[in-house]
Amino acid sequence: MRRRALSSPSAPSLSVLLVACLLPAGIVASSRVELINNGYENLVIGISPSLPESEGAALIPAIKEMIKDASEVLFTATRRRAFFRDVRIVIPKSWTNTDTDEVAVFESFEESDLRIDNPNTVYENQPYTRQPGECRDPGDFIHMTPAYLKEEVFSYYYGPPAKVLVMEWARLRWGVYDEIGYSGDPKYPIFFSLPREDANGRTDVQNQVEYQVNVCTNTNLKGKERMWFDETMLCTYTHEGLPDDDCVFFPDTNQTAKSSLMSFPLVFSDTLVEFCDEHTHNSLAKTKHNDRCDGQSVWEVMLQHSDFKANANPAISNPEEPMIKVVRKTNADHVLVLDYSGSMSTADRMGQLQLAAQRWLLHELQLYSSVAIVRFDSTASLLAPLTKIDGDAVRKSLATQIHTNNNGGTSIGAGLKMAVELLEGRANKNIFLITDGEENESPMIADVMDEIISKKICVSTLALGSNAAKDLEKLGDLTKCPTFTVNDHDESNALANAFESVSSRQQSVSLGESFIKIEETPKIQTADPTYEDSFLVDSTVGRNLTFRLKADDKSHVISGPTLTRPNGTSLQGAADFDDIGNVWTIVVPEAEEGFWQWKVTLSQDSSKYIQATVLALPRHPDDAPIVTTVKFLAPATGVSPKEQNIKIIATVMKGNSPIRGAHVVAYVTPPDTTASVQEYDLLDNGVGADAVSGDGIYSRYMTKFAGGGRYSIKALVKGGSGASVNNGPPPPPTFPSAGRRRRRSADLSINPKPCCGSIVPYDPDTATPTGNFTRVSSGSSLKVSDPPAPDEDILPPCKVTDLQVAELYGQDEGGNVLTLFWTSPGDDHDEGTASDYTFRLSEVRPDLTNKGFGEAPASTLLHFERAALNGSGVLAPFGSSVAFNVTYRGDLIFGTEYLVALKAKDEAGNESLVSNVASFFLDQKLVLPTWADELIKKLKKSNAEFFSQT
Repeated sequence: MRRRALSSPSAPSLSVLLVACLLPAGIVASSRVELINNGYENLVIGISPSLPESEGAALIPAIKEMIKDASEVLFTATRRRAFFRDVRIVIPKSWTNTDTDEVAVFESFEESDLRIDNPNTVYENQPYTRQPGECRDPGDFIHMTPAYLKEEVFSYYYGPPAKVLVMEWARLRWGVYDEIGYSGDPKYPIFFSLPREDANGRTDVQNQVEYQVNVCTNTNLKGKERMWFDETMLCTYTHEGLPDDDCVFFPDTNQTAKSSLMSFPLVFSDTLVEFCDEHTHNSLAKTKHNDRCDGQSVWEVMLQHSDFKANANPAISNPEEPMIKVVRKTNADHVLVLDYSGSMSTADRMGQLQLAAQRWLLHELQLYSSVAIVRFDSTASLLAPLTKIDGDAVRKSLATQIHTNNNGGTSIGAGLKMAVELLEGRANKNIFLITDGEENESPMIADVMDEIISKKICVSTLALGSNAAKDLEKLGDLTKCPTFTVNDHDESNALANAFESVSSRQQSVSLGESFIKIEETPKIQTADPTYEDSFLVDSTVGRNLTFRLKADDKSHVISGPTLTRPNGTSLQGAADFDDIGNVWTIVVPEAEEGFWQWKVTLSQDSSKYIQATVLALPRHPDDAPIVTTVKFLAPATGVSPKEQNIKIIATVMKGNSPIRGAHVVAYVTPPDTTASVQEYDLLDNGVGADAVSGDGIYSRYMTKFAGGGRYSIKALVKGGSGASVNNGPPPPPTFPSAGRRRRRSADLSINPKPCCGSIVPYDPDTATPTGNFTRVSSGSSLKVSDPPAPDEDILPPCKVTDLQVAELYGQDEGGNVLTLFWTSPGDDHDEGTASDYTFRLSEVRPDLTNKGFGEAPASTLLHFERAALNGSGVLAPFGSSVAFNVTYRGDLIFGTEYLVALKAKDEAGNESLVSNVASFFLDQKLVLPTWADELIKKLKKSNAEFFSQT
């Protein structure tokens, strides 16, 4: 019998190499947006450098209109507590014929909160927010396409820009999620079954269970069930009586629901203007928000954010009109502030810094930017005034100013103060501070902090060794700029990568004109007379390929490097040599695809080193390159693993399109110089640290700690036969009657499906294999405080996110036997093997929340033999697919939906969060002859024994 659908009721020059792969996510500290007296300030909307200037005439007015309308929507949705006051639209540097209000100061596309860019092939023209973190964590950015903003047809499907922006802002700022279902999603379906409850919160099993639309609204919805690809086609139903995966709900136009905005645009109604709270929230709905935020309402999560916590920004009468300015990115002004104190002699820090700074000036600093050099010890002095980089002669002149005569104390504030004075009157103001010591002379960092912040100067910091000033991360965090660290025995090229990252923050060029780092060796020390190696040039890169070989001593290289093409022929012509930075450079205008060989003759002095990097432009400027980033998802100012989980996140994208199946390894260098580099295989499988399967974001928890201090990060990404570019979801099914399909618009043939729930749609028939490729990227540093001792186990198993009830065997000797499937968590988050499990079955979701799990009635426990758990293979390393039989000793009512969840435990007793909530129906029992019933019992028992052993 088909159940009746219910709506949701109210319920609780080639010498300048810009490395794009270092930038978009890996080095940004956080958004600069602040909520001050109810108004959001410093909101940046970035227009991609990949978009032509012809888009500006229509885009800029559309953005302004969206912001003004969205400010009113936000004011209503936040109950008169917030609006948009100060917004900057930053246009590309190349848009020289577009009117602007002023020059950009800190604004850039790469660090913008809302990015207007070409479509992601998965989302197409649907706005979305990238959220790699957990509930309450801020997102990376909001993405909208020019077509969405300019063409009204997309507003008809995805909602008007003003209301959609507020929804996306909620995801980005407060870390909340959708309150809708997704077609075909195994965790967040379009419809779900909701048991009726009595006054005590227990299920009234005498009443029939009815299904509901998976939304959170404060009143009943009216609408119809139809196939998503054709509104005229009636739905088909599963054997449980639920609509199948291709069935969606089309709400009527006229609705009375006021909440929740996170159910928009599925509930396409002008009346939907509020976020749900504890009184209107449907905590039983199988939404992404309920799953990830443990059943709390959106408003409850918002009230835990500093924007509103402790009654911050209380309600006001009326919002102000948003102030919107158009700004253009301009050439950067840099001041290098270098530590020349006596401690810089330790471990040759001064010599290493000199080489790295000189190489940056000679080869990487952007053409037409300006740079000054300040040295400090007990006082500060000027090595070079602000000078525009307009040619090689200027580069060489500046590089020769960096000497190695260091002595005296450490007054970081003195160096910063001089840098602030040099940048007076400039627009794009940047300081790069490099130091190794604690402050012991006035002025201090704290003495100039307020002035730096008030003048909107970006201060990037680099800590050399383990004793650098503790305020470095605070300085970077307050100016929203990256922080880096290099230990004294670093082999990963972290010092040079930090300089590269400072340059790449200012690139503001299209991806088609961005250099991509495809290879980087560690420091190579060998007594052999020659050294040979290879690198791979893939099909997407190769234009202006640049090979660089660096040496700490030019006499160590007897004969400069040579390159051999994939076909075996040697590249003619000598390498260009820079005798200041000890760098050999070979440029290949069009590099063939395949493996290239390089070779160099050395002095056989193993105390000396060489180090090679290879970069190239995309092979075709109009074809987006494969770009990677890596970062720690944690505050750079410091975090204790005992108080907060630390994620490592890497993105692998071709333009804006995700790449599946890449091999991603993150290398974390600890502060302890005696500790080895830590390796993490990052995964895009939707379990453990990974938020969504197949979105091109590869994740892992950081679980290894070699003491407190600063950790640096780097990632190596490889593509092979299993890697592919996701070019979008599968097409809709076709039917003989497809010609009668009624379109909602003359411009779109079908209704777009909202994306994405727990998985990203993927069509192997249209996906593009990447072939073999390599990418290297680096991120900013992380300061770890109060790490666990080597023998201290404080990290619990990670949350299981894909629990399913695979089979129900019905009553056996001990009760009702269920087979559960899930992906095993680790011992420490997603590392190692969990030691124990607790399973519960209930008719009501509150029993299966993090708060209610331990307090649920004993009758909800699912039973199993401890020996069966130990011998079943369930106690398997993280990432293993496991199955296990458990027994429910209570009575199950046919036709009723039941809920199941688990907790994992490690050998130290640390418990995971409660898993996702899985559900199942007990189907109607058939009346069978006695002999048939007995036979089925034997088969079920045999199956149960089999599953418990495999």
